[in-house]
Amino acid sequence: MELVGAWRLVSWEIGYPDGRVAHPYGPDAVGLLCYTPDGHMSASIARAVRPSLSSANPRRAETSERAEAFDSFFAYAGRYEVVGADVHHHVEIGLNPAFPGTTQIRQATLDGDTLVLAAEEDGRRHALTWQRA
Repeated sequence: MELVGAWRLVSWEIGYPDGRVAHPYGPDAVGLLCYTPDGHMSASIARAVRPSLSSANPRRAETSERAEAFDSFFAYAGRYEVVGADVHHHVEIGLNPAFPGTTQIRQATLDGDTLVLAAEEDGRRHALTWQRA
């Protein structure tokens, strides 16, 4: 599976057992996923429209503004490996402090320049569709 390169997010859908589908950052979320030839990866996803903070220095912004910025952005990076039809992301750094030290396993389907990464979590199915940049 040839993953090396940059990928732009097309959609992030969460499917629920009752058939509902949600888009955690909206149907127009943006994202960039990069895989390097030497085995590193980085993923960043955000709402398409995010309000600016009241200060250019985020440490001077209100706590509620910083919380909203945290809630509208997701990122992590580390090493990766392809194992069968899965991609294992070995997280070294992440916006969520619980992610470093974990391995995020994604079921990968590559069809031409479209990559779908999926994972099950608490009965929900996350499916992120990426287009080669």
